Formats: sequence, C-alpha cells, structure tokens
Amino acid sequence: MRERRHPLGRWIGLIGLGLTAQMLPSCLYDSNHRCGDTMVQEGEGDSTRCVCPEGSYNSGTACVQCGEHEVATATSCDCEPGYSRPGEGQACAETPEGLGAECDPAASSCSAPYDHCEPASDSGYCTTSGCTTADDCEGGYACNAMSVCQRPPVGQGKPCTSPDDCAETEAIFCDSFMTHACLVQGCSLDPDDCFAGYECCDLSMFGIPQICVPKGTCPT
Repeated sequence: MRERRHPLGRWIGLIGLGLTAQMLPSCLYDSNHRCGDTMVQEGEGDSTRCVCPEGSYNSGTACVQCGEHEVATATSCDCEPGYSRPGEGQACAETPEGLGAECDPAASSCSAPYDHCEPASDSGYCTTSGCTTADDCEGGYACNAMSVCQRPPVGQGKPCTSPDDCAETEAIFCDSFMTHACLVQGCSLDPDDCFAGYECCDLSMFGIPQICVPKGTCPT
C-alpha cells in the first residue's frame, strides 16, 4: 500500500522549493558585477578589490554614506575641517570661533571662553578646562582625566595604506591589517590617556607600540 503523505509535510516541501527558486538567481556569479549593488571595483587585474564609493565607509556589514560637511575615514564619518559635532550623534556644525585655535602653552594667548591652551604635538590649541563630563565640552571635544576638554587627535581614523599617509598628524601609526586607519601610538595604559571611544592597547608581543584602538577591539 502506498504511504499517504501528511498535508503539512507537503506544504513545507513546496515552501522549501519556492525559497530555493528565489535564492538561485542570487547565487549566480556575474563577472561584470562582482562588487554587488553598493560597492565599486578598484584597481586592475589581480590587484582589483571591492571598496565603498567615495564619501562612504565600510561598517563591516554595509557601506555607510556620509552626510553634509562630513568626510569618510576608514571607520566612520568625521566632520570636515572647520566643522564639529555639538554632541555625540549630532550633525556636523561650524566649530565655535576660537575653539581649537593655535596657541603657545608658555603664554596666555587664548581668549575667553576658550582661555586654556592645551599642549599638542606641534604647539597647542585653545579649549576649556574644569570639565567633569563630555557634556561640558563643545565641538566634539571630550573631557579627559585632567579635566580638560580635549580635541580629537588630528588624523585619527584617517584611511591609510602606509605610514606615509599618517605622517605629520597626531596619529602616526598606520594599521594596515585591520582598520586600515591612522592611530595614535605611545599611549599610557594606566591611566589610559586615549581619546574618548578609544583604549590603549599593549601589542608589544607583536612588536607593535602601544596604540589607541577603538574600545572593545584590543585582543586579550
């Protein structure tokens, strides 16, 4: 006697066939469209690769398009020169006049309300002091351990393929393996003196100096 198939099993089988039919076209390889709908092809011959279009960055799952007054780095959309974020997640706006102006740490060359000259790798920049949280700071600056509203390191997150791309910035280490971005090196583990959102990572076992990496990405 022929075995009678349960109706539910038949429906499951039909659904499976339908899904398979829908998936088959997406599995076909198109040599003329190898980078898909969101990425573009860069290079020629064996050195070609798929990258995000200009003005966007790869989040790991998709290309994220940057907005007005933003420039794409290797890992994020940063504000273009002269612009900064008033707060985390906010749109880029013109940086308040006087904030970040070049100054001499040995002289009182900053004016209120940004009357503190914070030393930097080249000279110094005008900012405020006496903060307790990032909410006390403006222009995307963050409150550091010394209660100074600290400027984001110049060049941090800039795309790079070699140290030459990071030269003459405050982030001279080029991570050409993971983030392909310029990072700050020579940081302190205790206290951690990396900019907000970054942590000092000891990679000496790999022959790499201590560098500031995005929080949660330091191998343990």
